[in-house]
Amino acid sequence: EVINRLAKKALELKIKDPLTLINQIVGSLEKSGFIDDTKLLESYIRSRLLEKAKGPNWIRARLVHFGLAKPVIDQALKDFAPVNLQKEVIKKIFAKKVRGRLDLKTKAKLFRALLNRGFAYELVRSSFDSETAWE
Repeated sequence: EVINRLAKKALELKIKDPLTLINQIVGSLEKSGFIDDTKLLESYIRSRLLEKAKGPNWIRARLVHFGLAKPVIDQALKDFAPVNLQKEVIKKIFAKKVRGRLDLKTKAKLFRALLNRGFAYELVRSSFDSETAWE
């Protein structure tokens, strides 16, 4: 993202050798600690998971769209979006959406909503199986 913005600015300013300048700027920013991919990934993943209630499949798709490598994304999701944290988010969604007893139609709607938010099928199914609010 930083490189793209610097490249656009270099084109606007008509700099003769933008690649060298961009590499120097990025190197300087990395040494200073202003560019840290790990911190960025952690922040992005946690904010989407905890604040937006988005699951790892949704987050993975967005990060791939940003141009990050899949192995890097998978490791970051494993580190920063563990299953127990995902279960907590699903429980919060249950608590927010579920009031009293649910009929089959409402259960199916909630199940699809969680899948659309990017949570894994098995995790959603196990959360539904273990949820005591259905009784």
